Amino acid sequence: MEDFAIITDSSSNLTPDLAREADIQVIPLTCLTGAGEMPAYDDTKPFDAHGFYENLRQTGPIKTSMINCAQFLHAFEPVLKSGKNILYVAMSSGISGTCGAAKQAAGELMKKYPGRIIRVVDTLAASFGEGIFALKASMMRSAKAGLESAAEWAEANKRRMCQFFTVDDLMFLSKGGRISALTARIGSLANIKPLLTGSSEGKIVSCGKVIGRKKSLMALADLYDKHASRDSQDIVAIAHGDCEKDALFLAEQLKKKRDLKDVLIRCYEPGTGSHVGPGAMALFFFSPVAVK
Repeated sequence: MEDFAIITDSSSNLTPDLAREADIQVIPLTCLTGAGEMPAYDDTKPFDAHGFYENLRQTGPIKTSMINCAQFLHAFEPVLKSGKNILYVAMSSGISGTCGAAKQAAGELMKKYPGRIIRVVDTLAASFGEGIFALKASMMRSAKAGLESAAEWAEANKRRMCQFFTVDDLMFLSKGGRISALTARIGSLANIKPLLTGSSEGKIVSCGKVIGRKKSLMALADLYDKHASRDSQDIVAIAHGDCEKDALFLAEQLKKKRDLKDVLIRCYEPGTGSHVGPGAMALFFFSPVAVK
């Protein structure tokens, strides 16, 4: 079977250890901080998650910049020159122009390198909702599946991906334009915790609200119980905004509802973390049927 490269962006939440183990290349988005630009992914040094989120607690949300066409050309072209085709696993086109920039670069390069293939999969997801597809593609490649098989599997199953999350501070969603400033102020005073999910267009939408932090975590576990397969052995993942203790608590609640051997837990990478803020908690898993 053909060998092919798997590339994704830093929104996938794949930490360097996961990316290296799965042989996945990660292209970073850019965070625009008061101290200047910083990549949302750097495999040369550990991510100081606590320091990053402590800074957010003090300064509030920071801006991020998508990956542009030129950056994709720079990342893709050496791979094509080496004789490999590319599967690019993209974050949702509903929340970023990154996927569109990847498709533009792919079109230009396939004209320049006839016979080479770049497949761009719009996962309609972000964080581990995206990253799980990259990991699955790596597993399929290890099992000798080809690029087209891996791409088609992702396309056929992306609407089975459940993405549910909650945030601890509504200010971050307000600054990102997800909710109004007035709603954020009222919600914060009432200790309201929103429940959000990914829509069929790959956008973030509300799916409920509860009062209090613990209830929001239990609500995520209930959503898992409602939507997850009874005997699923698929990857289940949690991303958190510097609140590992709560992430471990949520994982324990999931294990009470299913016979799970493991739950993949990682801190939110800087790009997504900048928008959801400290205390954010997200859960990703497959439903047996399309849920969007």
